[in-house]
Amino acid sequence: MLIALAGATAAPTARAQTPADWHTAVQQLLEKRARSVLAGDRAAFDATMSLAPRAFRAAKDTWFSRMRALPLGSYALSLDPNGFDDLADALATRPAADEVHVASALERIALKPYDATPSSEDLYLTIVRRGSTWSIVSDSDLDSLGLLSYRNAWDFAPVGQASRGGVLVLYQDDRATALPILSATQTAIAYDKGRWPLSWPGRIVVIIPKSTSELSRILQTTFDLGPFVAFTASSASRPNGDYRLTGNRVYVQPGTFFSTPLAFQGDTLSHELLHVATRGYAGGFTPSWMDEGDAQDYGQRTLPALVDISARVANGTFTGHLPKDFEFSLGSDDDIHNSYEEASSFVSYLMSRFGKKAGANLYKALGNESPISFGTARYHLDHACRAAFGVGFDALERAWAQKIRKEFG
Repeated sequence: MLIALAGATAAPTARAQTPADWHTAVQQLLEKRARSVLAGDRAAFDATMSLAPRAFRAAKDTWFSRMRALPLGSYALSLDPNGFDDLADALATRPAADEVHVASALERIALKPYDATPSSEDLYLTIVRRGSTWSIVSDSDLDSLGLLSYRNAWDFAPVGQASRGGVLVLYQDDRATALPILSATQTAIAYDKGRWPLSWPGRIVVIIPKSTSELSRILQTTFDLGPFVAFTASSASRPNGDYRLTGNRVYVQPGTFFSTPLAFQGDTLSHELLHVATRGYAGGFTPSWMDEGDAQDYGQRTLPALVDISARVANGTFTGHLPKDFEFSLGSDDDIHNSYEEASSFVSYLMSRFGKKAGANLYKALGNESPISFGTARYHLDHACRAAFGVGFDALERAWAQKIRKEFG
């Protein structure tokens, strides 16, 4: 009550008060910026970066125009409750201001009607106060430290749109390239819906970046994209201790995808879209071999020929153990191909033993494992296998390895 009375007796000409806690002021600034994007209010948007260098303001005004051209369903900015509190001490040069903060923020974007849930990506915003004015002045000051603000395709150039039947393709320059991708994606969705036994919306945003380097910046990869032709990317969030993958996107690798045969392109898209189909059932303990095995066995018309597995059995280097997560992106091309072969062959083994739904059933059982419960990832994998099949993981892996050695030995 005393606070309310103090406010009531303030002079009519009193200027706006600066919140005592910078977090409150910054959150208010972020909310104002998000509202301006949704409303298409350029003046209000510019007011949130009034103290920024001219080049930054010009770049963000361009971004604003590109964002407003998209089918924007929702847009939100907030401080990340699980992020760094303030990274200002890491700045190489501090702007002249009464206060300087580098805040970890979350940017949430949903494109309608394609996103059932919005993406949630990191921004590292340099924010200053001069007098009572708060302003965003940069989102790239910590790039050299590897703390990169997220970039979308429209951060680099205007994007065209091609849409039909629950599919949106965003592209740069070449609509003639985007239209076949649109049709192929619709075909891939229909194929996956006939194969994957669990329900999913069947809506997706497919993005064709201009270059491999642009795609690498979007995905923030630290490995060579050369061996790959497409990617599925999702935002990981943990609401109330849960685990969710949201804001699904399929990215075409422009350096390799279009040089492959059309049949391979179709299989690639159905593979990536099978990843999208599984996202609603993913959990914090889902290993990469489960993701890739299901994407191949349910999402591809042509399965790998197990050439690398056969060679490793012959030369005695087949381990009999499923690949670790990093083995799907690091190592030689043969090593990466072997990881995919092993994942596919294990899921095929499960399906031959427990029925066509076995890969989906194990995926769902893994997703049901609570990410805040006790136990290692291996414990939860074993628990999920017993829930799905009544058999522990070790026994399943041994039986699969014996089958492989018998087949290729």
